[in-house]
Amino acid sequence: MKIEVLDKEKMVCVWLSHADQENPAIQEQLKPLYQEYRQKKYFVAVFYSGKEDLEQLTGDLLKYNRKKIEENKIAAEKKKKKSYEMSL
Repeated sequence: MKIEVLDKEKMVCVWLSHADQENPAIQEQLKPLYQEYRQKKYFVAVFYSGKEDLEQLTGDLLKYNRKKIEENKIAAEKKKKKSYEMSL
């Protein structure tokens, strides 16, 4: 478990591993933390570890973004060409 207190943003980030998520003792330890920071008007965000392969998902996302960028470039070029042809 990792806890980040961001005073400037009035936010607390709690990062839980798989083991932390399944541990009832840790869940109980967090309750006073939630109450303490809510009283101080801080936003408490809890982040849970995912179960997927982060490296694979990141690679897939990058490939998808590259593909979308290329599609957008092609669409913009076609639109520009069509606009030019209509102006003739």
